[in-house]
Amino acid sequence: MRSRRVLGAIALVLITAALLTGGRMLLDAGWGAALRSLADRLLPLPEMTVYAPAPEPGSHVSSYADATGAGTNYVYLVNAADANGVTHELQLIFFGGESSGSGWLRIEARGGSGVRYSPCAAEEVPIAARGACAPQGTLPV
Repeated sequence: MRSRRVLGAIALVLITAALLTGGRMLLDAGWGAALRSLADRLLPLPEMTVYAPAPEPGSHVSSYADATGAGTNYVYLVNAADANGVTHELQLIFFGGESSGSGWLRIEARGGSGVRYSPCAAEEVPIAARGACAPQGTLPV
């Protein structure tokens, strides 16, 4: 009976080491953003609609090869605001190309990740969200 417990403990240690090593390899390969996005989608976190100016091209915080190896995904951290002007920092992943940097985005977010996003006209963005996202010293557009 004791040898079963020892074998079980050894197996648990080996599995934990394998998971940690595999996770570390994914992070080192630039897949940390994808893992964060996956966790935000799987965990029971509240969803919210927020708005943000499209991030500027070249302002991404990281990038990684997509799953096919044919393209690159770009990761941005954006400050977005809900209809009440409450701000949230979100991770957005642009698949296959960089952001254009023009206009506004309507973002369906979960946790700290944008799950879906699409362009929207400035007139569709609530005034409180535009004000919260405007750079200091400027008027919201």
